[in-house]
Amino acid sequence: TQGNIKDVLSLFSGDAEKDDFCPAKELTDEPKEAKTEEDEEFSLWMCQVQIFFTTKFFPAYQHEIVLRKKIKENQVRDAELSELRRIKDEELAKLIAGREEEEAKRQEAAV
Repeated sequence: TQGNIKDVLSLFSGDAEKDDFCPAKELTDEPKEAKTEEDEEFSLWMCQVQIFFTTKFFPAYQHEIVLRKKIKENQVRDAELSELRRIKDEELAKLIAGREEEEAKRQEAAV
């Protein structure tokens, strides 16, 4: 199995060096001295597999992140537009009320 692990590692080696990112390291609470070479290779392999799945095999992951950002931006924009519409509606209601008062005064003056 040692040869197989090295073959798999060679497939992912460019990704690990380029990204230099391994969330699996954050999850381990073991002291670093206790790791053997086999454990280190397994850790590296796990990191590279995760990198492969999140960046290559599932591009939808990146797309989801972009969509979440757009959704947040749209929610902020919608809230701002809603506030502007509310203000315009209030101004229009005041204008209509003022014109109705003027019309009522004209009718009273005409009588």
